[in-house]
Amino acid sequence: MGVSDEDGHIMISANYLNEGDIIDIYLDIIHELVHVRQFMEGKELFDRNFSYVGRPTEVEAFRYAVEEARNLRLDDERIYDYLKTEWMSDDDLKQLAETLCVRCSGKVNT
Repeated sequence: MGVSDEDGHIMISANYLNEGDIIDIYLDIIHELVHVRQFMEGKELFDRNFSYVGRPTEVEAFRYAVEEARNLRLDDERIYDYLKTEWMSDDDLKQLAETLCVRCSGKVNT
């Protein structure tokens, strides 16, 4: 799932919609809607001057998703698991989790 930096529309894999975890899909939609708003405000979504986990647009989008995850009463380990992406290193994940005040005791489903 992602947002086009050409016109701001959300792109979603049909496979992900059909096979993905419903909570992850829901949180990803929230995350991506933040990017749609950012795009409409003229913000640079893919600013290469920042690492992925340090990019202000990503941190903001993840903050909204984490806030909603907490509203759903997900525990920090589940939220930590949600934050993990295939292009993120373990160190990046730890940095993002720390930025978002998400704690994890160490065991994460990858």
